Amino acid sequence: MNYRIGKIDNRKTKAMYILNVTFVILPRREEEFLSWMRDKALAALFNEESPARNPRLQTVVEAGGEKPSEEHGMSIALQSEFETEAAAHKWNDSILAGVLGDFTKKFGPHAAFFTTLLTVIPL
Repeated sequence: MNYRIGKIDNRKTKAMYILNVTFVILPRREEEFLSWMRDKALAALFNEESPARNPRLQTVVEAGGEKPSEEHGMSIALQSEFETEAAAHKWNDSILAGVLGDFTKKFGPHAAFFTTLLTVIPL
């Protein structure tokens, strides 16, 4: 069965990969985190040589009925697109690793992160 979502038909698009990095921080450090992300991390992650494209930053508003709090933390996800799985792995190992080290130094020990590599499935 073929579906059409709005005016976008993605059945014929080539494979695309999305690397998601979810940062978990104390809510009271949100502004500090966003300043660090905008002023330091993004420049390192998305320069002209970077294979990562179309970065997006999102935050969890609610999960399982719970809102961000000092007890549960606040999750902020950075996503970027890659043309190949190999490009995503190379970026993860050569560029992202250093930024994650900086994140841990600046926001630890009460902070965490995890990465997830996704592929887009045509609808």
